[in-house]
Amino acid sequence: MKKVIIISVGFLLLCSAIVAGTDSSEIILEDGIIDLRGAAAMPSRNGMEPGELSTPDDLEIGSVFLTVDNHARKVVDIYEHNGRTIIETIEPRPEEVFLALYVPDFEQPMGREHISVTSIADGVTVLPPGAGRGDMLSSNFSVPAEQDRTVTWLETHSANDGKDVLTINVDIKISTDCPAENIKDKLKEYADTAKENDRKEQEDEDNPDGQAGDGDDSDSDSDSSKPKTELDASVDAEIGLEGTIRLVEPTFTAGIKRPKLKFSWVSKWWGGYFTIKHESGYIKGGIEAAHQLDMKMTGTVSLGAELKIPVVSLVYTNGAVTAIAGLYLKIGVNGQISMAVEFSEYCWTDTGAQCNLVWPFIPTHVSGYVESYNNFAFRPIVSAEAEAKAGLYLGAELEVLGVGMAGAEAGGGAYIAASGYMEPMGIMGFDYSIGPHDSIGAYGSFDNWILELEAEAGIYAEITAEVIGIELDLWEQRWPFWEWHMDMVM
Repeated sequence: MKKVIIISVGFLLLCSAIVAGTDSSEIILEDGIIDLRGAAAMPSRNGMEPGELSTPDDLEIGSVFLTVDNHARKVVDIYEHNGRTIIETIEPRPEEVFLALYVPDFEQPMGREHISVTSIADGVTVLPPGAGRGDMLSSNFSVPAEQDRTVTWLETHSANDGKDVLTINVDIKISTDCPAENIKDKLKEYADTAKENDRKEQEDEDNPDGQAGDGDDSDSDSDSSKPKTELDASVDAEIGLEGTIRLVEPTFTAGIKRPKLKFSWVSKWWGGYFTIKHESGYIKGGIEAAHQLDMKMTGTVSLGAELKIPVVSLVYTNGAVTAIAGLYLKIGVNGQISMAVEFSEYCWTDTGAQCNLVWPFIPTHVSGYVESYNNFAFRPIVSAEAEAKAGLYLGAELEVLGVGMAGAEAGGGAYIAASGYMEPMGIMGFDYSIGPHDSIGAYGSFDNWILELEAEAGIYAEITAEVIGIELDLWEQRWPFWEWHMDMVM
């Protein structure tokens, strides 16, 4: 009679290697259960030697074994239920794993072939070998040779000679208007208050005696159809990170040896005696790795406000369809400030830890080591721009059952715009070492800054449209009659 094995949902049991002895087991799958073909077992300490294979029939309470995803589990209960064998497991304690495991000392470089594809985030791209952008610390302006900001710590550090380099591009942007909600709410509150005041003033003019109309709604209907002053405001923020990460293939070293306690009998002519031989074990691990980041982090805040003052409007209604045409003044103010930091960081580290193990699993002589070299350089960049414009517009809108379906506006007026940019000519940085000879030092300065200012004024014309909520910029033209530009080094 076949034996049926069901594993409790949530426990993943046994590696998928096919071994002798599993033909007599029928596997029934439930949700979350991985197909069981056999067991590459990590047996219990009183079982077989490490590395020997076993079948599900060999499992017993206390057995420690590997799952299909190489996770250790310990059997805590085996029982029959409705003619089926139920095996329940838990995560074993560290000593239960190490006493059943032997890991020979090894040294393993980690390269491109070890990348976990599922771990690559949005905006991150792993480049082909030999590809990659240059260093980020480069100015938009030409500077003297002595002000060269190229950073090549990774290439010049001898510890990285002969090792492969993995290059990763990063371009991540996060936008939000959450920080501006309070401002936007306050501006809308001001606009609603202004509209309410306009309505009350109109009512006072229509009813000088303070009396409301009785049954004649013509005046109120007329008031409701009159265009009102509109104020629209927006505040948005964006944080961006772009640049290059160069990662020297890390090298892992590790080893595990379990302690042993051996009893033996020594025979003598007079009888003999017991001997106890103890062999210490150990756990050790280390990593040597290096990387260089060349990044630019930018924070931008954009503010905009638009005031729309109606002059006159024409309204045509035919059943469910309403057409509106109007002449109005539009005054708009937009601004943006951006602060950025370009930075380059290099880190080389060789670190690890180890300890001896005394039977059964007692750590002794715990020690660690670290040797590291780090270098960091940066420079800030500040830019800002603002624009104000005012003009006369002719607009049209089509509504169906009170819902705007399409619209267009054309107009023009005067504008004035200004922008500024400032960055240092040099960089500042520091380097420090941890190891046999700890040290720290700083270099560079921001004594000289490059400043660029621009401004212009003129007239403009534009045509825009909107269809089912989709805005379209059809045409825009500007004719500046005054321009100003200044570059200087401070």
